[in-house]
Amino acid sequence: MAKLSFQQACISLPNGVQGVLAYAPQLTRAHVSIAIAAGYLDEPPALPGLAHLLEHVLTTAPLETSSNTSLLTWFAQHQGSLNAHTDDYITDVHFSIPANKLEAAALTVARQLARPPLPLSTIRAEVAAIDAEWNARQNSAQMQRLDALAALADPQHVGAGCRHGNAQTLGSDTALLLEALTTLHRAYYHGGRVSIAIISPWEMVDMTRLAQHMAARFSPSPPNAPSLAIAPRWSRQLSARVAITGNTVELLWPLPSVIARHQLIALSGLADSVQQGYFVEQFPDSITNYRATLAPSGATDAFSLLLSGTATQEQVKALAAALSERLATFFTTLPGTTPNDHDTIWQPPADTVQLAPAWFTHARRQALARRFATPPSEHQPALSPFAAGNARWLIGNAPTPASPRAVDASPTPLPTVQCWCGQYAVDEDFGALADNAWAACFVPGAMIVPSPLTAQRLALQGIVFKQESSPHGSWVIVIGSQANHAMVALLEKATLAAPNAHEGLLAQQLVQRLAPLPATPALWVSHGTEVAVVCDALANLASRIEKHTVQASLADLPSSTAIMRTLSLPGTSSQRLLLALAEQHHSAAFFQQARYDHHLGYVAAVRRGDGAPCSLGYVVQTSKDAGSAGMKQIEERLIAITDALWKTSNGVLQTYLPTLTPPETPLAALILQWQSLLAGTNQPLHRLGQQSLHSEALGDLLTQINSVGRWQTHWLDSAGHYQFNESAIEELGKIDIVGG
Repeated sequence: MAKLSFQQACISLPNGVQGVLAYAPQLTRAHVSIAIAAGYLDEPPALPGLAHLLEHVLTTAPLETSSNTSLLTWFAQHQGSLNAHTDDYITDVHFSIPANKLEAAALTVARQLARPPLPLSTIRAEVAAIDAEWNARQNSAQMQRLDALAALADPQHVGAGCRHGNAQTLGSDTALLLEALTTLHRAYYHGGRVSIAIISPWEMVDMTRLAQHMAARFSPSPPNAPSLAIAPRWSRQLSARVAITGNTVELLWPLPSVIARHQLIALSGLADSVQQGYFVEQFPDSITNYRATLAPSGATDAFSLLLSGTATQEQVKALAAALSERLATFFTTLPGTTPNDHDTIWQPPADTVQLAPAWFTHARRQALARRFATPPSEHQPALSPFAAGNARWLIGNAPTPASPRAVDASPTPLPTVQCWCGQYAVDEDFGALADNAWAACFVPGAMIVPSPLTAQRLALQGIVFKQESSPHGSWVIVIGSQANHAMVALLEKATLAAPNAHEGLLAQQLVQRLAPLPATPALWVSHGTEVAVVCDALANLASRIEKHTVQASLADLPSSTAIMRTLSLPGTSSQRLLLALAEQHHSAAFFQQARYDHHLGYVAAVRRGDGAPCSLGYVVQTSKDAGSAGMKQIEERLIAITDALWKTSNGVLQTYLPTLTPPETPLAALILQWQSLLAGTNQPLHRLGQQSLHSEALGDLLTQINSVGRWQTHWLDSAGHYQFNESAIEELGKIDIVGG
């Protein structure tokens, strides 16, 4: 499958702002990032979490033009999405928005970041939100990794401590925090540190004009502004252990404190080449997978190679030395060894599904290049990043999980495999798919474990591999020439393992329950050649499923509970459309009411599971130790909020009809179609067309909520306990629909 390519322009903007623009005429939405070349390693050492707090306040404080609307609620009201991320050296606010609303959205965000209000009430609320995040995540693999990175930092460097922040590190003196936030914003949120990145269907000249208007909102660099230079953080210590991450080793090669932009481009290309199978023969049999990344989160001043498998410390040392030599040799042969500050093409990685995250990563690297281009005051010429002895490593310190159990000696009947064959009109989304072949397989209740380095070996053959797993099942898809043959080989060498029961936030785990999945193995192939062989291989693999008892292993974590109220409908085309409209219409109001008006939790979102049946979930997550009475009160408020949201006029919902977004990459088109088949429908919602529902038809649909709709409430706590309630909700959930 050919890589996507987009025309790109790098430009200089008013007040020292830099920009990168990409033209994508097939898009219906624009993706924009405003990145600030400052992160948590730039904040005052005595206030860990201040940069994180500023990011929160910027996105949740009232807009200048509206006292009760924040950036988050503004985007929810305009069918967009916005998020922000504070990393070690970069903070970015990024958003996606329908292309016809791009200008209003871009100027709204730029104005808020350049001259934000900082209300004391918002500061207090966001300190509480950050503290709740801290309580929920402090024992997560991500936080344990950040602790290990801190252990590798020079003890005198600000990076030697955890910078996430919580109520204790930020304190309760709101006036003091206001002063510190104002100082931090003045020092770093100016044109000399701002990078704007836009990809959209707009013409280059129009995007350039918009970027200029955005840049004009920011002040020029103030006198005596802090230097952009990155102060080296790495100590002489070579390794650290990650407390709860087993069977992984992350190799890190610190980058020089000064590195030219074209060298960063070459390093990014190197990571992509390694990911596509280069070096695959270098790894021992005990390494099952790897991922190469330039500037990974938490260590954006490094090149990372994350290895899955088992290896002793001596093996890690030997592997690091061998890879350093190979990487150094390969790096010198890459294109980009001469400066080229005006790249004309952007190509996302070959396995890109969603365009927006790939673009936002690209934008962060553009902002990071500003920092690496600035030499520190005492700069010494640096060796190659892959010089011998320069590698550090993080080693998982968790007990090694047991290998998947062997197949029972007693014969197991082969399960029936549900099979779909044909293209199912995916070429309507991307014409290039008409000339491609693919095969996708699903196994319920287990995780497919491919043989070691499957993705990389397939990449060397020009075949794209993707996998997705949840507690409810696992699927794999391969795209490329001889896809059916490749899938047979994959299935014959694969094993099954128990699904990962505890991954991500509790709210995310509940949301995963929205999508309906089949109870039997399933297969989708584009071409019928060898389909019977693929079907047999899948049946043989699925017959090895064993019943797994998942033990709750998180009982020692701080108390945290996610609660989700769901509405399910049978899944006709009109009902699916109705829930899509409701998701768009309810998101902003639910977020405002659940998070701020009623303080139900630091996570509050509306999410949809499309299929037959189709579902809509209203989820919150709280870290309050409220006990059963408190949880009951949260449930009752959740019911009251959702009931009120459905008491709306059909005229309001009609204004949201033309907002269905088609997939932006060929891989996304295939996955959407595959998920639709698994969910019991033949077509993803966007391909059904923009159906226009007149007032009477929409009113009929709304009344079906009481006749065929099913309401449930689901709970999941940090000890792994899950339960749901249906009968009580049915009594409370009868809604009087007000027609418009």
